[in-house]
Amino acid sequence: MPSLRKLLPLLHDRSTVLAVITVALVAVATLLGLFEYLELKAIDAAFTLRGPLPPTAPIIIVAVDDESIRETNIQWPWPRQYMADLITRISSGGPKSITTDIFWYEPSSDPAGDAALAQAIATAGNVILANDINHVEQAGFVLDEYRRPLPELEQAALRLGLANLYRDPDGFVRQMPLYLVSQEQAYFSWAAITAFNYLGLPLPEAVQPNAVITGFLTIPLEGNRIIVNYHGPAGSIFRQIPAYQILNGDQNPAQFKGAIVLIGVTSEVQHDTYPVPFEGSRLPMPGVEVNANVIDTIISGQFVNRWPASAGALAALALGLLAYLFSTANRPLLGLGLTALAGLGYAAAWGLAFANARTEIYLIAPFVSLVLGYAVPSVERAAREALEKRRVRAIFERFISPEMADQLIERGIEGSRGRRAELTILFSDIRGFTTMSEKMTPEQVVDILNEYLGLMTDVILKHGGTIDKYEGDLIMAFFNAPLPQPDHALRAVRAAIDMRQALDRLRDKWAREAGPTRFEMGIGINTGEAFVGLLGSEKRINYTCIGDSVNLASRVQDLTKDLKWPLLITEYTYEKVKAEFDAEFGEARLVKGKTQPVGMYKVLGSKGAPESEKVRPLFE
Repeated sequence: MPSLRKLLPLLHDRSTVLAVITVALVAVATLLGLFEYLELKAIDAAFTLRGPLPPTAPIIIVAVDDESIRETNIQWPWPRQYMADLITRISSGGPKSITTDIFWYEPSSDPAGDAALAQAIATAGNVILANDINHVEQAGFVLDEYRRPLPELEQAALRLGLANLYRDPDGFVRQMPLYLVSQEQAYFSWAAITAFNYLGLPLPEAVQPNAVITGFLTIPLEGNRIIVNYHGPAGSIFRQIPAYQILNGDQNPAQFKGAIVLIGVTSEVQHDTYPVPFEGSRLPMPGVEVNANVIDTIISGQFVNRWPASAGALAALALGLLAYLFSTANRPLLGLGLTALAGLGYAAAWGLAFANARTEIYLIAPFVSLVLGYAVPSVERAAREALEKRRVRAIFERFISPEMADQLIERGIEGSRGRRAELTILFSDIRGFTTMSEKMTPEQVVDILNEYLGLMTDVILKHGGTIDKYEGDLIMAFFNAPLPQPDHALRAVRAAIDMRQALDRLRDKWAREAGPTRFEMGIGINTGEAFVGLLGSEKRINYTCIGDSVNLASRVQDLTKDLKWPLLITEYTYEKVKAEFDAEFGEARLVKGKTQPVGMYKVLGSKGAPESEKVRPLFE
C-alpha cells in the first residue's frame, strides 16, 4: 500500500515519537483529573456564554433577606410563632407545596411557639421540612448522623428532605446530592422531594449511582449528584418576595396558588450563600435559590450531562494526533492554519453541545493536547533543522566565507542539491613541491603546507570563492556558486593576483626564518558551464563541481609550467575580464576534450597597477 509506505518513515521519526508520548500523557492526565480545575472553569464559561433561561416551574422564594430582618427588627432565627404565622399566610393562598430550608432540631424557649408551628404545618398539609446528615470526624472515628426536626414538627410535615450541599474542589456548587445513604438507607434531598411532589411521583424505591428512576422520570446522576442546570445569576430568575411583606399583608396570598413556595434565608449576613457558575464568587447564590434551580432542572427534564473522563481522554488523543498530522504539512502556515481551524471547530462544538444538547464536553484537556500535538513536533523539527543548519554551516564554512554560509543557510540548501551553472574554476599548485619536500622532515612539510594552504584559503574566501578540495599541495576553488556572483570571473582573477602577493609575503617571512625560499605556485583559471552541488553518499558528502570546464581549468594550471607564467586564464575567462586586467596572449593549445585549440592568456595584473603589483614570471 503506497499510502502506508509513506507513513512508515513518520513512525520512526523522533518528532512522531515525542508527539505521541506528549498526547498520551495529556490523555492520562485527563483520566487522573489533573485538568479538573480548569475544566470546571470552562463549565462556568459555558453557562455564561449560553446566558440566562426563563424558569420552567412556578417557583416562588419567600426570602428572609436583609430587608425583612431590618423591617421586622427581629434577629434571625425568628420566633417559632412568627414562622407559624408566615406558613399559615402562605398556605391560605393554596400553593402546591411549601418547603422550608430551615433547621428546627431543638425546642425553643417558647413551647407555645413550637406548638403553634407544628399546628400551622399540620394545617397546611403540604409542608416539606429540611434536615441533614451531619458528617463528623473526631478522635479517629467517623460518624454520619441523620438529624431530625422536633418530633411534633416531623409528625406534622408532609415529608423530610436533606439540605446537604456538595462543593467542587474550587468551592463552587455545580452539583447537588439528590440523595445520601446513611445506615444503608437512602434519604432524598428536599429539592428532589419537592419536585417529585409537584410531578405527582412517588419516591424511588431504589437508587443507582448514575440515575434515579421514578415513574416516567429518569434523572441522570454523577455518582449520587445531579448537575444543576442553573438558569441565571443569583436573584435574577425566580421570583422572590421578602418574608416581612407577607406577614404585614403587603402581598396577596392568592399569588401562591398552585406554586412551589420555598422559604429560606437569603441574607448574606447568615453565610448561606455559595459561588455558582453564573458570576462566581462575585455574586454568590443563597442555598434556597440553588435548590430552586435543582427543582426546576428536575421538573423541566432539562438535565445536564457531562462526558466521563475516558471520553475527555479520547478527545485529547484524537485532537492531539490530528494536530500532529497537521504539523507534518509541507507548508508550516498551512499546518498552523489547519490546527487553528480544528481548535475553533472543537470550541464551536463544545459551545453548541452545551447550549443545544446540555452536554458538558471536555475543553481544556483536548485544547492542551491540540496545542502540544502541534507545538512539540514542530519545535523538535525546528530544533533539528537548526542543528542541521549548524552542521551544514560548519561544512560550508570549510569551503566558503562565513558571510556566504549565512546567506546560503537563510536562502535554504535545497538549491545546493545539484544544478548546471556557469562557473569560474581556479586550480592552484605548488611548483616542485615533491622535490622540495624530500629535503625536509615530515613535520616541516606539514607545518609549511598548512601555513600555505591556510593563507591561500583566506584569500580565496575573501573574494567569495568556494573551496572545492585540497589534494596535497593542490587547491581547487570555484566562483558563482552556491550563491550567484555576476562578476565571478573578475573575483577569480583578483583572488589569483592576491594569492600571488600573499605568497610573496609568505616567502619573505620564511626567508627570515630560514625556511624555503624557492617556493612557487602556478594558477590556472577557466570559465564555463559545469554541474555544481552536493555529491556523495549518506555517510560522506561534498559540495563540488564537475564537467569539461573543470577539467580544462586543471589543464590550464598544468600549462603554467610550459609557458613559464604563474597565472594563466583561458580565452573564455579573458573575454569577461579584459576590461579590468592586462593580459597578453600566450598560445592556443589543443587540450584533451576539445576539438578546437583554446587560447591561453598570461595575466599581467590589474590595469594601471604599479610595477610592484604586477605578476612576475616563474622561477627559471
